[in-house]
Amino acid sequence: MSTPAWHQEMRSIVDEVEPLTPDAEEFWFLRHGETALNKSRIVQTQHGVTLNDTGREQARKAAQLLANEPFHEIHASDLERTWETATIVNEVCNKPIHKASSLWERNWGDYAGQSNVGLNWSDNPNNGESLSEFTLRTLNGFREVLVKDKILIVAHGGNYAVLLAAFGLTFAGNLVVKNAQPIKATRDASAPRGWAVTPLD
Repeated sequence: MSTPAWHQEMRSIVDEVEPLTPDAEEFWFLRHGETALNKSRIVQTQHGVTLNDTGREQARKAAQLLANEPFHEIHASDLERTWETATIVNEVCNKPIHKASSLWERNWGDYAGQSNVGLNWSDNPNNGESLSEFTLRTLNGFREVLVKDKILIVAHGGNYAVLLAAFGLTFAGNLVVKNAQPIKATRDASAPRGWAVTPLD
């Protein structure tokens, strides 16, 4: 399965700006747990969406997977669903935690509340962010936090797609991140841009 057209476009946007070159040797990424809108396949608003019971249980399981990973601190989007996920994880991991508002999910504007089945990420929704605006904001968000080694980033599926684009990786197969699926990113000279990502299980 190849990367979708919108992700190829995202990679083109990334290629036109300064590359993402983390100072880190390794870091971790965690998408938030499931919400009621995730389950119903509805485009989410940025604010006002919390985890459902499944999402909270997913976050607790993620915490167990992350408990023995050697990250030093957590940087989390402070939207409700991500901050709640990070808080649940940190009940086990007990690390310093910081807000990362540059890593909010994409603002879908007038698309929020509609079905996300067949959603075209290349669209530019009224009152929302274009693909380019979202991609560049997210890149800046990663640059802000990846000045330190061994951190956990708790954010959104869209942010993860930008991370893959920045590393020249395909958004397909096992690299499509699931709710509360921890991902480890490590330097790898054989990878397209020197970074590989691996789901933890």
